[in-house]
Amino acid sequence: MASKPKYSPLPSKLILTSTKAYFSPARTVEYLNSILDPSNNIIHLLHEHSSQVLFVLIPDFLTIYPCSQILSSRYPSSSQNEASNPLSDSHDAVNPSSWPISLGAQNAFPSTTYGAYTGEIVPSALSSLGVTIIELNHAERRRYLGENDDTAAEKARSVSELGMIPLVCIGELDKPDLRGPMSQAIGMAMSQLRPQILAVLGAVPEDAPVIFAYEPVWAIGAAEPAGVEYVGPVVQAIREVARSASPLGQGKRTGEVKVVYGGSAGPGLWSGGSNGGNGLGKYVDGLFLGRFAHKIEGVRGVVEEVVESLRKS
Repeated sequence: MASKPKYSPLPSKLILTSTKAYFSPARTVEYLNSILDPSNNIIHLLHEHSSQVLFVLIPDFLTIYPCSQILSSRYPSSSQNEASNPLSDSHDAVNPSSWPISLGAQNAFPSTTYGAYTGEIVPSALSSLGVTIIELNHAERRRYLGENDDTAAEKARSVSELGMIPLVCIGELDKPDLRGPMSQAIGMAMSQLRPQILAVLGAVPEDAPVIFAYEPVWAIGAAEPAGVEYVGPVVQAIREVARSASPLGQGKRTGEVKVVYGGSAGPGLWSGGSNGGNGLGKYVDGLFLGRFAHKIEGVRGVVEEVVESLRKS
């Protein structure tokens, strides 16, 4: 019988960025090298605040392997032969414990083993490359590929059982009408968000950590993110639903639940520099960055904002 995974605690602040399918493999490698370049001052800040901030790069499947190789060669662990995950099926697994950033994947097939799953990527293979966080349930996959709450729950269970962390995207479809009471707008959003949250938390082990990326579907790709005065209360409601969720086996949930915001997130949102000082940082555990972080200046700007908020707290 496989041993039960032990989950490491997450830092208080998370910064995640996905390249989706925007980049060529060569550009992804260049992007990673830019993040790691000391002259860009990103790695220095992350190292200085490693106990408080986690940065996660989530590239496309084609470039996970070269990204893993780059990180392993530049930041070798003291025990390079030690598998990153004791539940991994590969004796060639790398150990990402010394990496200054974490590596994620944009999806995974719902299986805890290798098998006859033609065209799919199993979590075990991702774990062997040092992947520790797997994004699931993005609105684009729901729209284009028919994924739903059930598939998200099934995948989250497989990811958690292998000791990795599911990063589950959740979001409401319709833009809120803020001309009425805010409570009404939040209630409308939660009527769509609650089933997404409960499906996942009801499927994963009670001690498994979960990251929810709150991405209002109507805000994805928009010129501006959703307003902080709306996102803040919705995030609070998400936390309340998470606290009330019954985990797999109906025991007491002990795994931590983090909530980050995505949906046109970029520099200025955390601190409030882009919207008159009303920063989102006081409500969420981090940001899930998209196209606004596809240039290294955007990544640096967000990292600097988060670090500065820690210095002030």
